[in-house]
Amino acid sequence: MKKLSFKKGWFPMDGLAFDGKLDFPREPVLEVFSPREILLPMLQHIGEPAEPIVKVGEKVTVGQMIGRSSGPLSVPVHTGISGTVTGIKQYELLNRKHCMAVEITNDHKRTLHTSIQRREKPERLTPSVISKLLDFSGIVGMGGEGYPTAKKCVRAYQEGVSTLIVNACQSEPYLSGDIHLLREQLDRVIRGAGALSGLCKVSNVVFCVMDKWLIELEALRDAFARFQTVYPDRKFIVRVMRSRFPQGYERLLIKALYNVELPAGRRPENTVGAVVFNVSTCAAVADMVERNMPLVQRIISISGDTTQGHNMLVPIGSYADEILARVPGAASANRIVMGGAITGACLTNAHVPIIKTTQGLALIRKSDPPKTPCVHCGACIDACPVGLQPYLCHRLLEVGDEKTVEELGVAQCISCGACSFVCPAGKDLAFTISRAGHRARRRGRS
Repeated sequence: MKKLSFKKGWFPMDGLAFDGKLDFPREPVLEVFSPREILLPMLQHIGEPAEPIVKVGEKVTVGQMIGRSSGPLSVPVHTGISGTVTGIKQYELLNRKHCMAVEITNDHKRTLHTSIQRREKPERLTPSVISKLLDFSGIVGMGGEGYPTAKKCVRAYQEGVSTLIVNACQSEPYLSGDIHLLREQLDRVIRGAGALSGLCKVSNVVFCVMDKWLIELEALRDAFARFQTVYPDRKFIVRVMRSRFPQGYERLLIKALYNVELPAGRRPENTVGAVVFNVSTCAAVADMVERNMPLVQRIISISGDTTQGHNMLVPIGSYADEILARVPGAASANRIVMGGAITGACLTNAHVPIIKTTQGLALIRKSDPPKTPCVHCGACIDACPVGLQPYLCHRLLEVGDEKTVEELGVAQCISCGACSFVCPAGKDLAFTISRAGHRARRRGRS
């Protein structure tokens, strides 16, 4: 069995105390979390924020649109609970951007909106109908920055891509929502990928899965044989990837599959003729095509070195602190990280909402190592998947030499955090270098 990967990076099993928590992805997902209230920011995606279309005091139902698109790169927002709108206010996101947000108090009745109905023979829907459904659905990339899925499909079709890649390489420690979907709801994921492949007019559908998920790999091969009759004009393929971080990043996935370096600012669609979608995104597309259910909930992984891991299905907008109140061991965490343990944002206050791109909550008891001078060990160079010299970039940035850092290729930084994680001196290399990379890319676009 050939295993594909990129050079460098690191293997998450090295130096990470999982304490036997690797089995939790194969446990049944916890029941749907029913929060007391939710807060739905109008900006949970790349692009323009949505505009609230509800009023304070208005009754809403599950699947109802509460924010409409406001521009060409915008998506609507829907509610995952039924209840009453109790507030519309300005809200500051974790990335310091501001947008309007709608607060809804749950009536715990879970009343469905009248538009949520199961479709007969959804596989017969035409691409134009699926395109309109995706425009309404609010679905975005759920494993990355939240690029609107409908816009990505249009771009892929215009570029004439031939391959759709389903990215199941959730390589961050403690995150396993995508692999849970492959394990428990594989047919749903494949149906979503089938709908997307029809819309993008591709003939090849490639699932990329880590080599450690042997049961899921075998299940995929069996499922492909069944679905070949449903999608006779498509070829389903599975590619086995090494369990290396950060294999799930789009640029590194393309490098592993095609041995092509994807330069900063370039896309797979116009470089190798492929379009990449996340497993959770495919599952959400299946819900929209089959039941007219927009993106209103997602699976998040709750784990770390303080608690046995769990995958929980939560309405988007649920507050992190209310979720963690139900998790044994959460109170002993020194840090709560929203997203991946390596690339996520450390919360100073857990009263923040889960959004469409939130993959998990990592609960970390271990303290950061003490900060000491660089020992020139080269670990950060070995870990950097895009070939930077993080220690040198960090030193130059400390003295303000941003020009030399840009010449060293800092614009290629993908903000994966690998350099900080492996640094024995405890230096936060990734934060400094990632910000310099963002500035370099902005200068390159201007």
